[in-house]
Amino acid sequence: MSVDYWSASSLLEFAMLSRRQVVRVLAALPAVLLTPLHATAARALLHVRGAIGDAGSEGQVSYDAAAFDALPQTRFVTTTPWHDVPVEFSGVAARDLFAAVGARGENLQLIALNDYVVEAKAGDIVMGDGLFATRQNGVPMPVSDKGPVFLVFPFDQRPDTQHQVYYSRAVWQLTEIVVAS
Repeated sequence: MSVDYWSASSLLEFAMLSRRQVVRVLAALPAVLLTPLHATAARALLHVRGAIGDAGSEGQVSYDAAAFDALPQTRFVTTTPWHDVPVEFSGVAARDLFAAVGARGENLQLIALNDYVVEAKAGDIVMGDGLFATRQNGVPMPVSDKGPVFLVFPFDQRPDTQHQVYYSRAVWQLTEIVVAS
């Protein structure tokens, strides 16, 4: 003997409920899809904190892509140990970023997304013409290809940067800079 769990009326109620749910989901879908896109666009790309801004205070500045692009932009073409052909990098020169945040310290911690940390002197980064690149060949750099920020040096134009010291300072997936005295 078989038991029929679904009567004609319960199937109809299920079908009606399913249609209502589908309509509600479809009505909400544009809002759901647009929200993450908006949040991603406004997400901070780089945080700079520590001895910045007014004297005697600890500060923090966070840049999203638009705010970072509003800073003076610089570009150069160079080869790197990580690229087979010359690449055009564009972004914000170290001297311009440090001026924009009012960096007061010389000691830096450069922190990548994977918690890789490099300690360096701000003066060495500036003297090496360091560039906080956000674009490679005109295209924003994704995390999967050293982005969103890659501290890179003009290795071809500056033979003094063709050294392990500068290669180790070329931090990709850079997310935070801590400035200390």
